[in-house]
Amino acid sequence: MQIISRISALFIMLMLLCAPSLAESTTRALLVACSDFETQDDLGAATSGNLHMVGSALISASIALGNLSIEDGTIGTADALGHAVTDAFCDADEDDLSILYLCTHGVLSSSDDGQVYLLLGDGQTESPLSGAQLYALIKEIQGEKLLILDACYSGALIGRGQPKTDPPSDSRPPQPGFFSPFLQDSSIHVLTSASGSESSWYYDSEGLSSGAVSYFASALSSGLGLYGSAEADLSGDGAVTLSELHRYLSVAVPSSSCQLLSTRASGLNLPVAQGAMLSRPLMGFSYGTSLLPANDPVLDFSFTVTHDATSVQYRVIDFIDGSWNWDNAKTFLDEGDEGDALLSAGRKMRLLSLEDIAPDEGGYLMLQVFSVRENEVLLCSERLIAVQPAAGVSDLSIKCRSGLQKPGRQELPIAVKLSVPAELTVSVFDPSGALVNRLTASQLTRPSPDNVTHLYWDGRDMQGKPVSSGQYTITAEARIGAKRHKATAEITVGEANSAK
Repeated sequence: MQIISRISALFIMLMLLCAPSLAESTTRALLVACSDFETQDDLGAATSGNLHMVGSALISASIALGNLSIEDGTIGTADALGHAVTDAFCDADEDDLSILYLCTHGVLSSSDDGQVYLLLGDGQTESPLSGAQLYALIKEIQGEKLLILDACYSGALIGRGQPKTDPPSDSRPPQPGFFSPFLQDSSIHVLTSASGSESSWYYDSEGLSSGAVSYFASALSSGLGLYGSAEADLSGDGAVTLSELHRYLSVAVPSSSCQLLSTRASGLNLPVAQGAMLSRPLMGFSYGTSLLPANDPVLDFSFTVTHDATSVQYRVIDFIDGSWNWDNAKTFLDEGDEGDALLSAGRKMRLLSLEDIAPDEGGYLMLQVFSVRENEVLLCSERLIAVQPAAGVSDLSIKCRSGLQKPGRQELPIAVKLSVPAELTVSVFDPSGALVNRLTASQLTRPSPDNVTHLYWDGRDMQGKPVSSGQYTITAEARIGAKRHKATAEITVGEANSAK
């Protein structure tokens, strides 16, 4: 994991708030953080801060303390992790949900095999943990399992891209990633903080009181309602599905692209906070569209100020040459209620013009919103912003292998290339033209060095069932300016493709 600057010491102070679990099911969670290493930089209090945030959100969601286990800097081997998993989830049954959150370094193998491992460390012992080992540790848990990996390159453990230095050739279709053992078990859902080619970032928490130090953990906790409002509840029905959480994180964590492996993400309800567990000076963020036209790049959003005499600081980072331009971020203050840069408590509506910052040719920006009170500067919200030129040249294309041999047991990597930011919809249709699955719907594209959005289809329909053998069409659609563009690819599903 990457650390932007040194963080101060942070102690986990979980409030003793308990509520009985639902009679028909029980949610349990094991939160694991590794911070002391021999071969990698120590993560210090950063990982403890993540446990504080995630643990507080889960307790607020009525997970009894007896069902929440925390291992902070005590796991250095796979055996130690296995014992912790057994202790935490031994009573789980088929109706239960078991959540394992693991925060640590993600590292490349010392041999040149391109493998990515999670690094376990307790200050005395250090050992790598592969995806296959992790699968073996959780596969026997009864019921639904949600594995949350907060680590650099963590997406590689589920086949979501591999670390690379050069983008793939335009003439070469994407090659299959590593086989993911998690694919074979539909009861396992995996959410990662980054793809296989990205770092997972932390921010400076010096002087911080609430413990939010990881971009991913902070957004994850906010999405589940840590501050009283579940920001990931995109449908407004009071619940948060795993699919909603992933979609929320795709824009709420601009610095890295969260990845999801799940056959039933839209049907898995997550624990949602029943009330605010923590507070901060700025809460309840609501954003309008994040896709802005280059000729009028104005972001519409609102938030609630909880304390009088609060200042708001905005920081905007642009994406240049394949990476976020952290060193040249532009920072400025909100004018305040009376032009004195101070805001009183209450709901605030903002129209933020990015005219002098947004690239005319289109591109991506990251907005960070901080509260400033006395000597404390606290990150309260982030947003990925895409700027689309008024007249973009269409080069929408889709590439993938010509066949998927074993639906439900393999994945087909799909590369959609688009030169400008847009909202992208990718669908799978059968020979009759009927919709089989929607891989993404009106989803904002993300920045990448090669302007490619990577998607994956496991050969299942929207009910999570493997499709029958035959010919299928994958369609990518995007609106650029006033025009809608479309690209397609034909594939064959079934055992007949073993030689393809």
